[in-house]
Amino acid sequence: MSPRLRRLLLRTLSGVWLSVAAIIVIALAGELWLRVERHRAFLAAERFKATNVFFAHGMELNGGTHSLWLERWQEYLPGAKLDLTVGGERFVVEMNSEGYRTREFAVPKPKGLLRIICIGGSTTIAGRTNAETYPALLEAKLRERFPGLPLEVLNLGVSSATTEYWYARLPRVFGYEPDVIVHYPGVNDISWRDLPHYAAAHPRRLLAYRSLLIERLFPLPLAELDPYLQETFTTLGDTDRARREHGVACLVGSYAAPDPERLHGEFRRHLDNNAEFWTRRFPLHSYAAWARIVRRYNELFVRFVERYHVPHALVHQRLSDPAVFIDVCHLTPEGIERLADAFLPEVAELVRDTPAYRRFERAQKERAGRRD
Repeated sequence: MSPRLRRLLLRTLSGVWLSVAAIIVIALAGELWLRVERHRAFLAAERFKATNVFFAHGMELNGGTHSLWLERWQEYLPGAKLDLTVGGERFVVEMNSEGYRTREFAVPKPKGLLRIICIGGSTTIAGRTNAETYPALLEAKLRERFPGLPLEVLNLGVSSATTEYWYARLPRVFGYEPDVIVHYPGVNDISWRDLPHYAAAHPRRLLAYRSLLIERLFPLPLAELDPYLQETFTTLGDTDRARREHGVACLVGSYAAPDPERLHGEFRRHLDNNAEFWTRRFPLHSYAAWARIVRRYNELFVRFVERYHVPHALVHQRLSDPAVFIDVCHLTPEGIERLADAFLPEVAELVRDTPAYRRFERAQKERAGRRD
């Protein structure tokens, strides 16, 4: 090899090595910066926890406290009670004799009573008191809309429950003789079912995402996640067929989350940190990544309910103000009331279609006719 060619080769190799070294340095700097940002998100979450009594005591608000369970994440202890006052807020959680955060109710159902049952996870059971859960607030709003109608709304929510959980328990739910079932799923399926199944099928991506930089440069391809999100809608489809066979009206809600475009400062960092909790089976390190998944879930939700004509409420379109959220899914007391409002119009329509309501309406007309 001639000296000139050797010098050219050495200069080329030196250039390549310098380029590689520069890329490595830039990548390490990027990784370090992202980890500093991650730590800032952790500190923001700690500050938020110190100043927001509802997030700090989310286990009490959302029915997750250890003392409430007969079998944790499966069944509450009948008669369990928690009464805690902290930060000027009182949290009272009371389970009935069936192990639900709702009133005592009769089985068989009393004649003439219209019974609505709400199922779901912690976003269903959540509330400072039993009277401040969304099912209890929904009952109050329905009573105002239908004065004189004998109705009750029962809260059967179980913290951490998925659609799979509720499908397996449908015989028990049907045994309580509901006229209408209201189902609010979403976060638990994504976090504890769909993402873990995706992680098991994609171990290399799971390993690669230990690097915050790789996750940022190569975001989770949502098309790959679709088949796993679809598992939820397969179960919802099975649930819908079962309720049709039993002649029970059923309404399902889309999943509400804070609007990522309206986030700012400390709360955005807090949600970045909180998203890590909800994605710990397939770690993602920003709320933006979580919000992309939620957006895709709701797109598939709309496609599902329209294709199969499933009664539904587009909760995500009515409830997205970050001011009423305490994390990626749970709500302040004001937010819980807004959740009841988000369900109210469609639930009221289903109530009007029930045989129990039609009997009530006929009886009202007959009484009015006799007075005339």
